[in-house]
Amino acid sequence: MIKNKLSFFFKNQIWHIGGTIFLFYIGTLFVDFRSNHNTFLGIGTPEWFMIAMFIPLIHQTYVWICWRSELCWKFISSTIGFKRYVIFFFIIIISRLSAIVLCFIDYGSLYKPGWLAWTLGLIFFIPGAYTIYSVKKYFGFLRAAGADHFEPKYKYLPFERRGIFKWTANAMYVFAMGIPFSFAVVTGSQSMFVVAIYTYISIWLHYFCTEKEDYKIIYSEIS
Repeated sequence: MIKNKLSFFFKNQIWHIGGTIFLFYIGTLFVDFRSNHNTFLGIGTPEWFMIAMFIPLIHQTYVWICWRSELCWKFISSTIGFKRYVIFFFIIIISRLSAIVLCFIDYGSLYKPGWLAWTLGLIFFIPGAYTIYSVKKYFGFLRAAGADHFEPKYKYLPFERRGIFKWTANAMYVFAMGIPFSFAVVTGSQSMFVVAIYTYISIWLHYFCTEKEDYKIIYSEIS
């Protein structure tokens, strides 16, 4: 039971959203595109970098607002509904692939990749790919999108221990977030390294400030 709904809605968000915005700003200080005039679809490297940086911020803000408003007031269920929420959720997820464009038009800006970079990139990529496979096979993409915030049946499902989840319950954050690093390593893109580090830290801000606090509410109601 949430005693003060408005207070809970904003709980820890100065650290989550504020921290992500701060990381965004710090990330922009580590890139310099003055000598990079590459474009893709008529869009330059600086613009692709900003797109790749904005999408995680948009995604995490969207999830915070939807999850907390649903827990507090059933707002999503009474307006757009869970299905539309999920559609928008995965549109934003797919939009993160814009970072792949960035790493190729900024190819070699930090170093010229060789066989060592390709090997390290593969090492980062395999656990991430296996995580996505495990989510699809065992966990389910709807559950990964936060279905337990919306549909009671998900609250009663046991914690998943198959596939990658044998090693950690937070595989999506521990391993899946290694995929951006794999592309950064393979392409030697300085801006992609910035995006990967920013994405990795910000997703943990999301976990500790939003998801972990939400679970205390969700699972206390059925304990």
